[in-house]
Amino acid sequence: MLAITAALAASGCGSDAASPPGSSAASETAPAPGTTGTERTIRIGFVTTAEHPYGAALRVFARRLAAVSGGRLGAQLVPEYGGGDDLGLLADMRAGKVDAGSVSASVWQAEGVNSFLALQMPFLITTYDAERAVLASPVAALMLRGTRRVGLEGLAIHEGGMRRPASAEGCLLAPDDWTGTRMRSVQSGLLAQSIRALGADPVSMPLSDVGEALTTGRLDAIEANLGLVATLGYVDVLRCMAANVTLWPFPTVLAMNDAVWSSLTPTQKGWVRSAARVLPTASLDIVGRSAARTARELCREGGGFFFFATATPAELRALRVAVQPVYDRYTAMDGVGDLIRRVQRIVASSAPSASGPAYPASCGAG
Repeated sequence: MLAITAALAASGCGSDAASPPGSSAASETAPAPGTTGTERTIRIGFVTTAEHPYGAALRVFARRLAAVSGGRLGAQLVPEYGGGDDLGLLADMRAGKVDAGSVSASVWQAEGVNSFLALQMPFLITTYDAERAVLASPVAALMLRGTRRVGLEGLAIHEGGMRRPASAEGCLLAPDDWTGTRMRSVQSGLLAQSIRALGADPVSMPLSDVGEALTTGRLDAIEANLGLVATLGYVDVLRCMAANVTLWPFPTVLAMNDAVWSSLTPTQKGWVRSAARVLPTASLDIVGRSAARTARELCREGGGFFFFATATPAELRALRVAVQPVYDRYTAMDGVGDLIRRVQRIVASSAPSASGPAYPASCGAG
């Protein structure tokens, strides 16, 4: 696992908070090369480790901010904020306890912000190329406006890694495989409803408890990406990951407290906007370029115990049929339905690309 963790730290691959609640990490302030001193520093919290794609992309943002401002505006990054609680971070941003933060798109629904739901509709965005097209479109700006509902200024959406089902027992391919499976769910009504529609029982659980729960049988499966399985050592307790069953991406939203945003000068706001524009592309590059390598590492470390499975076209169609009630519900919601339809059109017009990681033939089944 040390080899995998080192590789992921270098490339920034992952997809969820990798430290238990209550942990802490030192803040890091991006350097401002060739400058005479920072006039103001914006403190930015995020719930994952610094090596996670969230942190890796935010470092790109911080370096860009230092460059475009000539070092006059800096970013102090605070990883593992609040022990890894997205909703706690969101609350602190609203209260002004932290200037800004990057909060997973899935949890905004809990605070009445529904503009990001279209990003995580099941089986809608299944490749990074499709997500790149969505985040480069005017739809992304419409989504970001939703943060104003809770007193925050939305700045950018960036990615953490496509999520796939992984089980401690059999493979989750056809709907029958999902029936009765206890699957960990994040704090998201949409994702929990999608898991339930597929036949599994969603279980809300802190990430710090997941490894033990998989070992003891309190959990049967998780929805995760390659980096999460690798960095947290789940290759030792998971048996099978469905390589081509891409459930949804796992984006996060960089936003700033409205009072802090209002206190910036027009020039400073321009610097922040300029730096934020690099986040979507930077994050997608980070998560996309190391997927095949991480899959190979998992296969090697799994030692024949962990393997990938490939769903048939018929199984994939059956999974999509199973989640139709979720689409019926959300497309009927004011505002949400229009965004879903717009994302569907963008995805349909984007160039097709691989939906799953490449892995050695010796590590495949099905």
